[in-house]
This record gives sequence, C-alpha cells and structure tokens, in this order.
Amino acid sequence: MSWEDLPYLQKKWIKTTAWFLANLFTLGNITFAIVGIVFTFINPENFNYWFAKILAICSILDFADGKLARISGSKRLAIDIDTIVDAFAFGVFPAIYLGYVVAGWETRQSLAILAGVVTGLAYLGAVWYRLYRFVRRDPLYTPYFNGLPSPFAGMVVACMVVFPDTDVWVIMVSTFIISGFMLSKIPFPSFKGVPSKFDLYWIITTTLLIVLFAAFPFNWMIYPTYGISTYMIVYLIAGPGYAIKLEEKMEEEKEEKEE
Repeated sequence: MSWEDLPYLQKKWIKTTAWFLANLFTLGNITFAIVGIVFTFINPENFNYWFAKILAICSILDFADGKLARISGSKRLAIDIDTIVDAFAFGVFPAIYLGYVVAGWETRQSLAILAGVVTGLAYLGAVWYRLYRFVRRDPLYTPYFNGLPSPFAGMVVACMVVFPDTDVWVIMVSTFIISGFMLSKIPFPSFKGVPSKFDLYWIITTTLLIVLFAAFPFNWMIYPTYGISTYMIVYLIAGPGYAIKLEEKMEEEKEEKEE
C-alpha cells in the first residue's frame, strides 16, 4: 500500500505541511553534515562521539524527510536534491572522518596516510555509486533497496567508533566490508510504503534507539549502541528475505487491483 491510498493524507494542507517539513529536515541534514565536516578538521576533544551523534541526527532527519516527501507527493526534483544531500551527509562526511582516523594509525606515517586516503575513497565511492544506482530506479515506489542503504552504513561506522578501544585496522577492514554490501545487489527492506504492524514496531524501536544514541551523554552512548548493533545484525541477516516477501506482496496487490 502506498501513501496515495490513504484518503485522509490527500488533503491539501497536510500535503503542504509535509512538503514544508520535508524541506526543513533536508536543510537540517545538509547543515549537520557540513558542521560535521568542519568539526573533523578542527578535531575537538571526544570528536569520535560528536561524529557519531551528528551522523545519528543526519540519519533521523533523512528518514523523516523521506517519509514526509512521499506523503506530500514530491516529484523527481525533490528526490534528486535529497540524494545530493545524502551524498554529503552519508558520503563525504563519513569518508573524511574515516580517512582522518585511519591516517592517524600508529604505523609508518606514509603507509598510514595512504591507508587513510584509500579507506576514505573506497567508502565515498561506494556511497556515491550506491546513490547513483538508487536514482536510476523508481525510488518512490520500490519496496526494497538494491544494496545496503548509505544511512545504515553510516550508523555502522558511528557504532564502531563509539565502542571502546576499537583498533584502527578493525575500522579499516569493516569499512571495506560495508562498502561491499553497499555495492552489492542484495535486497534490503526500504520501509517506504504505509507500514504494517511489524514495520511500525521496527521503525519506532529503531528510531528510539538512534534518538537515545544522539541524545545521551558520551559515557552513556554505549548502551543504545548495543541495541542498534543487534538490530543491524538482524537487518543484515533477515532483511533480504523480508524484502523479497515485500516485493511478492506488492505484486499480489497489484494483480488484485488490475482484476
């Protein structure tokens, strides 16, 4: 079921409000991404926590503006603008941070710098190609993503840097694994349509964990990180099968309408 199938959401004032909020959240997303990039160069104390918080906020704003855009009936231009914002928030920002962290590896300086550049470029390239492939499809009405969505990949990085004593080589190897998942064509649920009861439960609990992750003080952030990590593992393992079922359900509903 799509948002257009819900009559009470077709009122003009609801669509206008949704359009305004969607654009406001998109603006907030790019603003936080730029703040995060500036912070990376300043490198304030406990920046790994600030990085994780900013990325979590960007993830929340991205999810919210996507839902609101669909309710408002946004057209292709809005999709393209949102994709450009995602390229910065979940591509450039994490890539610069990853490059900076890996370049600080306690090994030969020239080797560490090279590793940082390669890691950052690999992540950025995966995100950008993933987004390019995304906009070539019909992103408003697909029940699943081809490859791991970039906000999810960003939250994986955010959780990694919050876990205490995470070695640089672990971050580097994990980055390449995440990039591989983004480049793959493995289907993952998009939760774009009107949510079922299970979808609603998943969306609410995941959002709550990410909000706590962003709101908690530094010394408490580890607690929601465990919950987010558990959800990530479930999504990676069970997500592809659930995405296929969603597509089959959509095809059945389409056939019923045609009949």
